[in-house]
Amino acid sequence: MKKYSSPILTMKNIHVSYGPHKALNGVDFDLISGEIHAIVGEHRAGKSSLVKLLSGAVKKKSGEITLFSRNIDSLTPVTAAYNGIGMIYQNPHIIETLSSRDNLFTGQCRTSFMGVLKKRNMQKRTEEIFRILELDFDPDLPLSSLTSAQQNMVEFARILVQDPKIVIFDEIATKLNPREMKTVYRIIRDFREQGVGIIYISHDMDEILRLADRVTILKEGYRRGTEYVKDLDKYRLFELTYSYVLDRDEIKRDKSRFLLMRSYLENLLHHLPIGAILLDEALEPVVINYNALTMLMKENEKPKNLDGILNELPDDVSDELKQKIISRIECTMGDVSIGDTNVLELRSFPFNEPTFAFFGTVILIRDTSLNQYMSDYLLKTEKMASVAEVAVGVAHEINNPLFIVQNYLDIIKSETDSHREEFAKIEKELLRIMEIIGSLLSFSHTTPIGSDSINLSELIEEVMLLISHRFKDKHIRLSRQLPPYELRIPGDENRIKQLLMNLLGNSIEAVLNNGEISASLEQKDNFAVITIRDNGNGIPENVQEQIFKPFYSTKVNKRNTGLGLSISQQIAEEHGGKIDFHSIPGQETVFHVKLPVNND
Repeated sequence: MKKYSSPILTMKNIHVSYGPHKALNGVDFDLISGEIHAIVGEHRAGKSSLVKLLSGAVKKKSGEITLFSRNIDSLTPVTAAYNGIGMIYQNPHIIETLSSRDNLFTGQCRTSFMGVLKKRNMQKRTEEIFRILELDFDPDLPLSSLTSAQQNMVEFARILVQDPKIVIFDEIATKLNPREMKTVYRIIRDFREQGVGIIYISHDMDEILRLADRVTILKEGYRRGTEYVKDLDKYRLFELTYSYVLDRDEIKRDKSRFLLMRSYLENLLHHLPIGAILLDEALEPVVINYNALTMLMKENEKPKNLDGILNELPDDVSDELKQKIISRIECTMGDVSIGDTNVLELRSFPFNEPTFAFFGTVILIRDTSLNQYMSDYLLKTEKMASVAEVAVGVAHEINNPLFIVQNYLDIIKSETDSHREEFAKIEKELLRIMEIIGSLLSFSHTTPIGSDSINLSELIEEVMLLISHRFKDKHIRLSRQLPPYELRIPGDENRIKQLLMNLLGNSIEAVLNNGEISASLEQKDNFAVITIRDNGNGIPENVQEQIFKPFYSTKVNKRNTGLGLSISQQIAEEHGGKIDFHSIPGQETVFHVKLPVNND
C-alpha cells in the first residue's frame, strides 16, 4: 500500500462527555497512512475516549470526523470494522466459551454466495495467522482454557483477519510478555510498511520514543500538543505529559501521588546537564546521575552512602558539607578542587514539598573549570557570523545571473508567440526566487531602533514568504487581512521581523496538518495592531501567566529554547508597544501586537 502525506483520519474539535464529566474538550487529532501515532497522558486524560470514539464504543457530543476523505457523523463497532478500523482494547473483548477460530471470525464469517460457511477457508486463514503470530496452542480450544496473554493474542489475531487500514492499540504492552511483544512490534512495523495507520496508546516513554513517528499529548481532555518523536527526548516528553497534574486537592486525596512526584524528580535529575544527587531521609543515595559520578571521579563505582560520595573532596569541604546536609541547611561551596584539573561548585539543599514536607536532599554539582567551553562556543558563534556574511554575499552573487536570465527571457518572449504559458510560469518562479533572496538580504541588515520607517503590510508579506515552506509542509490554510493603505511604525525592521517569525512559528507548531492561521493588521488610535490567530491546541489555563517568562516552554522538541515569546515581548517593549493574547484550550490562540505608529 502506498504511503500518503495527507491524513487518512482527521478529527476536529471533538467533544465527548459521560454525564457531567467532560472526557474530551475540543480535541484535534490526525493520522497519516503508514504512520505510528502515539497518544500519551495521565489517567483520565481522554486517551481511551478518543480511540473508543473511532471503534464505535462511544459517541461524540460534537466535532468533525473525516475518514478516508469522507465525513463520518458517528461509528458503530460494525461500521468501524467495515471502514477498516481494528482495535485492541485495554480489556479483552472476546467470547471465552468459543474457540480461537470462532473468535477470529465472529461478525466476519466467510460464506459462499449461497450463504454456506467456508470452513476450510477459515481454517486455512487461522493457521496462517497463528503462524505469523507464532502462536503454538490449539485454535480449537475454548478461550476459557487459555492464559490471559494468549487470549490477548487472539484478540490481536482478529485484527489481521479484517485487513485493516487503521489499527488502534490501547496499552497492549501491559498485557503481554516480552516475547509476545517482540512479535507485536514486528507486526506493527509490517503494518507501517503496508501503509496501515497505527494509533498506539502507552505510558512507557521509552516505548514511545523507540516505536512512534508522532505523539499527541492529552491532559484533562485537552490536546496539549502533537510533536514528531525525532524532535523529542525522554525528559521533554515526560515533562509535558506529567507536569501540572499534581494539584493540591489531588495530592490530599491520594497519597500515592507522592510516589509519582518522587519518580518525576528522579527522572529529572538523571537528565540534568549538570551533576545531580538525590539523598533520601536516611542520607542514602537514591539517584546519582552520570555527570555527578564523572565530576566526583567515581565512574567505576557507585557510592552506597554519603561518606562514599564525599570522600574525594578536601576534608574541610567534606566535613562542612556533610554537617549542612545533616542539619538540612542550604549550602553553596565554590572553587572546590578535585583531582589535578577539576574545579567544582557544590550546592546542597533540602527538597521540600508543602504537602509532604521533606522529600530528601538534593546536591547539584557544576564544573566551573569548563568555562573554557564557553570561550570555544563564542569562537564558534563568531565563525557562524562569518558564515552568515558569506551566505549574504552568495545571495548577492545569485541575484546577478538571475537578472541576466530574466533579461534573456524577456528577449525570447518578444521574438516568439509560442510557449507563452510556459514562459509565464518560468518568469513567476524567477520572481519568487528573487523575492526570497531579497527577504534574506533584508533580514541580514540591522538599523538602530527609531531610525527607519517600517511599512508593516510589506513586512508581514515578507515574513510569510520567508517561512512559506513551513506552511506548505503542514498544508496550513493561511489567510491575511491587510489595509489598502501604508501603515508605518518607527523601529528596527529586522527586530520586528523576528517578532513576527516567532509568533507565526508558534502558531505553525500548535496546529495540526490542514490547520488554519490568519494574520491581520489595523490601526487603533495611535497604535498599529497585528493579530495572529490559529486553531491549534491552545495554551493550558494554568500556565498562561508564565508563557512570557524566559526559558519557559510547553513545547517538547529539542530545538525549542523557551525564549521565543520572551524575546518577542522584549522587542515589542523596545518599540514602545506590548503583546497580549487570549487562548481557549483545544480551540484557538490569538496574539495581539500593539506598536506605536509614525506621528508624521
